[in-house]
Amino acid sequence: MRKSDSYGGFNSAGYDPFEPKERNAPVEVDYYLARSYHLTEKFDLADQFYQKFLDGSDTRHSMRPLASRGKEQTVNARELRKNPLGYQISNVGPVVNADHPDFSPVLSVDGNALFYTSRRIRPDSSNNNILDPIAGLPYENIYVSYKNRDGEWQKPELLNINPTGAGHLASVNVAADGQTLYIYRDDGGDGNIYESKLVGEVWSDPVLMGSDINTKAWETHGALTADGNTFYFISDREGGQGGRDIYRVVRLPNGEWSKAQNLGNVVNTGHDEDGVFIHPNGRTMYFGSAGHNSSGGFDIFMTEMQDDGNWTPPTNLGYPLNTTDDDVFFITTADGRRGYFSSDQIGGYGEKDIYFVDLPSEMESEGLTVLKGYIIPAPGETLPPSTILYVTDKSTGEVKAYKPRQRDGVYVAILPPCREYNLDYRVNDVTVHTEDIFVECESAYQEINKEIYLSPVSLAGPASIVDLPKGAPPGKKEAGEPVKPKDGAVVELGPDGKPKDRPLTDAELKEKAGQHTVPDASYADEYAKFYAYNVKDIDQEEARWRQFIDVVAKLITEKGEAKVVIEGSASKVPTKTFGTNENLSRQRMEDARKRLIEAVQARGLDPNKLRLEAVNNLVQGPRYQGDFQNTDKYGKFQYVKLKVR
Repeated sequence: MRKSDSYGGFNSAGYDPFEPKERNAPVEVDYYLARSYHLTEKFDLADQFYQKFLDGSDTRHSMRPLASRGKEQTVNARELRKNPLGYQISNVGPVVNADHPDFSPVLSVDGNALFYTSRRIRPDSSNNNILDPIAGLPYENIYVSYKNRDGEWQKPELLNINPTGAGHLASVNVAADGQTLYIYRDDGGDGNIYESKLVGEVWSDPVLMGSDINTKAWETHGALTADGNTFYFISDREGGQGGRDIYRVVRLPNGEWSKAQNLGNVVNTGHDEDGVFIHPNGRTMYFGSAGHNSSGGFDIFMTEMQDDGNWTPPTNLGYPLNTTDDDVFFITTADGRRGYFSSDQIGGYGEKDIYFVDLPSEMESEGLTVLKGYIIPAPGETLPPSTILYVTDKSTGEVKAYKPRQRDGVYVAILPPCREYNLDYRVNDVTVHTEDIFVECESAYQEINKEIYLSPVSLAGPASIVDLPKGAPPGKKEAGEPVKPKDGAVVELGPDGKPKDRPLTDAELKEKAGQHTVPDASYADEYAKFYAYNVKDIDQEEARWRQFIDVVAKLITEKGEAKVVIEGSASKVPTKTFGTNENLSRQRMEDARKRLIEAVQARGLDPNKLRLEAVNNLVQGPRYQGDFQNTDKYGKFQYVKLKVR
């Protein structure tokens, strides 16, 4: 093509862009005009100019498939808007979002850490003049924001692994235990997926993932199942359904990854898929797709893995969650009731922003129990690096190890229901707290919040269960805005060439588990009080309570102290009296604490001899279905329990 016949990549024969009286225009202008009408939901005009482009362009024009797809998507958009869903979409707010694009959110299972990608200017302005020549913006970097007890996101921190020079580094996924971060790195245009381990408070240098996860093709995103045994990822390699597809690998007995397998044409289309996320239940998958019945750009879809391993036909999450622009990188909280995603919406802070949406109760997860909490060091001390939680399945003897986050003592574990577990909290391989728990068999989502004191605190002192130490799990989700570490850190390596104090591999954990001895988790006595709806008190004259106090008094007299664990539980029957079920559960714990202190004082004993080892609060049981009178169904989840030794 002659120079005079081309301009900006357009077929512009007979068009002079420097002639002020020029009335001709490249045929591509009709496509872009159609796309602009499409984005602003003027679907009739969009169809008109999509068709004008098709009529005026050569049959071999590379943009014809885009125009044809555009006409299909306007049909989809009209259909989705006929039945708008009652989503309440909110911007996460200016603490997280800045005046540059923020996207690809990654939420830890405990809900307290939000990793995301941003093209903002760094706090030290070190990337102020290092711009991506294509976008004219700074290169992508990974940030993290932590949530405080009030449910508020704190000032984001730049991860220590971001390159100081040019190059994209983007957030992809975080392992269920929060110890491994999966990231995307632009390797000179050959995008690949890496993993980085949390060592203390520093992330290790990213390491390329193995098997054939990474190829000479473009791998853009991925997600690991909670059990660590399956990794789903995005690739545009040859042999797929078309464009970028979702693939998966599974962990082999030797700890390596298998060869990659395409998920097939039920999930993948001839158009692009991206932003895959697998829920901690291992069955529910969310992803972005420009195919299926998307309404423009990428829409967010959901699919479920069936018992036979096949996937259900993907469901569009609907309008107004999905717009005519790109909506992608969708993730949910462990309970499935809140989703985070990135979108370019009017009124945002900087092109793409991170948003959240509260999802209907019918989307709540099932068959999943999350154990999460904080390990709290002695006042004035930091968490020992050797702190570790061993979880033993008492029916199989299988042991899994979980390291708390060094900065705040957060830990999280996914527990299959209908089983009994031993929890063994150790420092320097010495047990500091242990107890047995039984995870109920109910199919609804269950959450166990457990705070462990490495140095038991006085139950009569300032350690009020309602007013837990700073850093306790948030009592509420962030409100949002309704829509209208250190660079240059050195990681010390061990003799195997791997970072010291790194999280153990699955194979190493299994080897270590064989040497693990389950400690004695028995207590001198256990007291349980089951409540009617909205009740939370203990009768000091109750015979069983007095028997329990006898044991407590004897321990104080003979041993000089009594170590106590208090657990409060609420069912999922809504409570207006206490605001939330979580608050009712905590109030039951606090009431039990007060009654225990009163009872010990009535015996003439020092309540400071009561030492609090741990507090647990749960909201559990079947999903509420408007039948609060059914006490047999909900009553067994409305209780307080005290254990003493």
